[in-house]
Amino acid sequence: MIFYLVRHGQTDWNIQRRIQGSSDIPMNETGISQMNHLADRIVEEGITFDRMIASPLERARRSAEIIAEKTGFRDIVFDEDFVERSAGIMEGKTWTPDLDLEDPEYKAETVKQFLERAERALGKYTFVEDEKIMIVSHGAMITALRTVLSDYKIDLHDRSVPIIQGNILCCVKEKGKETIFFNLFQD
Repeated sequence: MIFYLVRHGQTDWNIQRRIQGSSDIPMNETGISQMNHLADRIVEEGITFDRMIASPLERARRSAEIIAEKTGFRDIVFDEDFVERSAGIMEGKTWTPDLDLEDPEYKAETVKQFLERAERALGKYTFVEDEKIMIVSHGAMITALRTVLSDYKIDLHDRSVPIIQGNILCCVKEKGKETIFFNLFQD
C-alpha cells in the first residue's frame, strides 16, 4: 500500500505562526499556487491514486479539490476524523515552542485523544495491498497518521521527515516489511 499524505497549502495564519487547529481558515494565494503546482507535478510525474480522503476544513478541502480537478479524480471522501488537532482556546493565538497543549487549561485535544482519532480515521476504511491512497489533511494530523501507520514506531514529535506544504509525504506499507516514509519531491 502507498499512502500519499498531502498537507494543505499555506494560509495567512501559517505565515503569522498562529495556531489554526480546527478553525476553518482558508488558503491564501500562495497556498492555492502551491496546490496548483503540486497537482501539476502529480500529473507530470504520472502519479495515480485509487482513493482520496480529505479533511472537510476549507484549506484541506480546497487543496483536495485542486488536485482532483487537475488529475481528473472524481470521488473525494470528506471525513471529519481527518481534521486538524483541536487547540481549544489557543486557536488563533501565536505559537511558541514552549506551548504545551496538554495543559487542561487550554481545553485542547490531548495527544492520546488525537492519536486515537487518527487510528479511528484510518481504521474505518479497508485498504487492499496494492492500493494507492491520497489523504489531504493538516500538519499535525499527518504527523499523527505517520505515527499510526508506523505502528507507533515513530513518535508523534519526531521531525526527521518534515511535513511540507506543496509536497507529498509518501508512506510505503508492505506486509512483513518496515514501513518507510519520504517526501516525494526533493526540490
